[in-house]
Formats: sequence, C-alpha cells, structure tokens
Amino acid sequence: MRQRLVLLILAFCAVSVSEAQDTHEAAECADVPYGYSARCGYVTLPQDYEAPSRGIIEIYYALIHSNNPLKQPDPLVYLVGGPGSSGSHLLRTSFSAYLNAFARDRDIIVIDQRGTGLSYPALYCGEVVHRLPEILQSRHNRHAELILNILTQCHQRLSEQNIHFETFHSEFNARDVVNVMLALGYERWNLVGVSYGSRLALAMMRDYPQYLRSVILDSVYPPQADIYFDAYFSGERALQAVFDACRSSKSCDERYPDLESTFFNLYHRLNAKPLIATYTPPRYQSLEIELSGFRLYDWVFSWLYDVNFIRLIPRLLYDLDGGRLEEPLMIGVAHEATMRDLNLGMHYTVQCQEEYISTSFRDYASIIARFPHLSGFLSYPVEGSATLGRLCDLWQAAPRPPSANSPVESDIPALLLSGNFDPITPPAYADLAFETLTLSYNYVLPHVGHGVLRSDDCALAIALEFIAEPMREPDSGCIAQSAAIEFD
Repeated sequence: MRQRLVLLILAFCAVSVSEAQDTHEAAECADVPYGYSARCGYVTLPQDYEAPSRGIIEIYYALIHSNNPLKQPDPLVYLVGGPGSSGSHLLRTSFSAYLNAFARDRDIIVIDQRGTGLSYPALYCGEVVHRLPEILQSRHNRHAELILNILTQCHQRLSEQNIHFETFHSEFNARDVVNVMLALGYERWNLVGVSYGSRLALAMMRDYPQYLRSVILDSVYPPQADIYFDAYFSGERALQAVFDACRSSKSCDERYPDLESTFFNLYHRLNAKPLIATYTPPRYQSLEIELSGFRLYDWVFSWLYDVNFIRLIPRLLYDLDGGRLEEPLMIGVAHEATMRDLNLGMHYTVQCQEEYISTSFRDYASIIARFPHLSGFLSYPVEGSATLGRLCDLWQAAPRPPSANSPVESDIPALLLSGNFDPITPPAYADLAFETLTLSYNYVLPHVGHGVLRSDDCALAIALEFIAEPMREPDSGCIAQSAAIEFD
C-alpha cells in the first residue's frame, strides 16, 4: 500500500470536514460497469480525527459517470451494509440490479468504507479463508468456539499493524464519506444506504445534513435498535411469515402441507441426531458436513434475506425431510461460505462498540419463554449469548456516546423501504426511524426479504420517483398490485 506525503497528512490535521478538498489521488478502477466510464482513486484521511497524528487511512472511491448529457448535478452515493461489506466488491451486482436505473440521471459514487474492501487498512480476517474447511466441517457444539479462536488470531495480527480499533465506528465512517465527496468537488448529494448502510446514512443525516438532498433507507437499521437481541424475534417473525404465505398459496400448501410442523419436527430431529453428509462443492475439497437443527435454523435464517431463496424454502425443507440432501447442502454451505467476503474485523469492531455495549442487559430468558425451541440455539452462533461478550472483549470495545444509539431527528426528505420477510431489519425498525424523520415516506414491500431495491421492481419505481422529487410523496400504488410470492 502506498503511503502519502507527511505534508498531506498534516494538511488534513489542520482542516475541518467542510474545508477538506483536493486531497484525492487517482487510481486504477477495480471494476467498471459495462457501457459506463468511471474514475477512481483514494482520499487520505486521519485514522483518528480527534488525534490526527495517530496515523492515516486511505478511502477508495469509484465514480461511475452517467451517460446522460443532461444529468443532474447531485450524484447518488451508495452505502453498503455489513458493517464490513465492500462497496467495490458489490459494485457489479448492485449496479446491474438497480443502481443502473439511478445512473440514467446521476453519477453514482461507491465508497469502500474505512476498514473495508480496497480502503487501507482493511480489517479483513484472512484467517477465515484459510480455515474455512474447518469452519464448514465443525460440529455444532464447538462451532462458536472455533470461530472465536479464529477471530482471536485475526485480532492479534491486526493489532500489530498500528490499527486503533476504537476509531472504526459510524461517526468517523460518516465523516470519511463527507470528506471524500468534498474532495471530489461536490457540495450536495443523495444517499442510498442498505442495511448497516442505512444506519450510516442516518448518522450523516444527524451530523452533516447540509450536504444531503435526499436519503433512501433500504432495510432500515436505526441506531436505537438492539439487533443482537431483536434478531431472534425478527427471525421468528419472518419465518412465520413464510409459513403463512405458503399456507395461503393453494399450490404451495398442496405440495408442502403442514410446512411449519415439518420444519420444527426436522429441527428437533436433527438436534437429537445430527445428520452427517459428505459434500463436495465445485472445484473444492470434499467436506463432511454435520447438519444439526441449529445449523438448519441458521441456514433458513440466511435464506430469508433473498427472495430468490425464500421461494425455495418449502421445497428445501421437504427435500431434507425426505433425505434428498444435495441441493439443501449446496445452498446452505454456499451461504455459510459468504462470511469470507465480509471484513469481519470491521464488522465486529463497529458492532461491539455501537451495538453490543448499547445495553447492559439482554433478557434472553424472555426469548426462550416465547420460543422454547431456541434455548440451545442461543449459544450456537459466535454472536450468541455464550460468546458475544467474549468476542467484544477481544475486540476491545468501548461504548460510544449516547448519541450513537439515539433516534435521529431530521427533516431531510427520506424514503424508507422494508421487506415483509426480512429476518434481520424488520418493518418495525423502519417504523422506529420514521417516528423522528419529519419528511419521510415509509413502505413495506410484502413479498421480499432483505435488500428491497435489489429485489423488487415496484420498490425501485418508488425510489426513482422519490429521488426525482423528494419533497413530494411518491406513488406507491404498485405495492397493492404486486403479486404474491410464487414458491418453487
């Protein structure tokens, strides 16, 4: 990685956010959508804005030029989720799914948030990749301990790289985005934030409203939410929504009767006697996979994110129940393996500072009282009740100030989009944010999960109308006209 001139670093130390300009350096673009031109580069910033001498970070950006000669002057800034996902890594799929529609009238700017992707330093845990076969073949009773051990190795390695973990949080992340945009010469822009990206967008609405023309919050994650606790209720709600949708569909109910009972019978049976199966992914080594009920639950939770997999859930459950393992194993293992794409160091650094320590007590007993089948599952994931505290102790989490977890009050025009099947950022989260956003429009898309814009043409039409005229409520009539989900 390149190091910048000391004079450049000192210049950043001396200026405020609103004065930071002409600080970017051109770089080769990692990816450019077909048919578009782009310019890319790095902006050098202090790792710690409150103590700039502690080192630097380099933020990578890609500016995709609209082909419209009459394009609008205010671009759209794309904020990905995670935290820990990479905007540059997701550029191609996100652009083909929906960002290209916004590019008809505006430039699109993708930023690798601090600690992610091509930005430096990246808080990436390569140890996960090296030991992925071990993770995939782990037994359910030591799954969390194994991942905690691997993350410990990652933290030890990153600690030797002059990384100050406490500086990787949403407040500085938002400030980075503003500095990049100012360095590119923009005075006003629009935001689209997905999942954690919506939380980052809310932080920008709170701290830098003067730069924002409009904000689209997709799969809303408000700062006052307690996602580590709520996820169990949210997952159960989404799972029940799928059972209800199948029951309401004549074709689904005929092919997969009593889907809910089938799932829970399978869940308990696999916990009593986990299934051991050999699976060989394409171009990969053979894996001996233990499928417990806990792992099945984890797989189904991950499938609820994407409408393309939601459609498969009834058939996959019936396949497993009938001993037809190939496709469920393929999809389940593939979803688990996506953990290698996330900058886990960034993910846990942010979440431990802003989320885990946001409350001193989580009433896990109330979860078990309402959903007794989750009693053992609470200790299965590394973020579960048994290991989450140890994980955040490892990442040296210190609580952020109360404002980091306070509702964001704003009159910036905002569009809030939620998916009915979303297991992690439910529609209730959008309702929380909506309460204190005085000029906002809040819609639930009934037949999709997480990441609404990528999944639903109706949502995209609403968003395009909104960004064209943010002060006017968009036409949402297509929601009532949308067809019910078709199960495979």
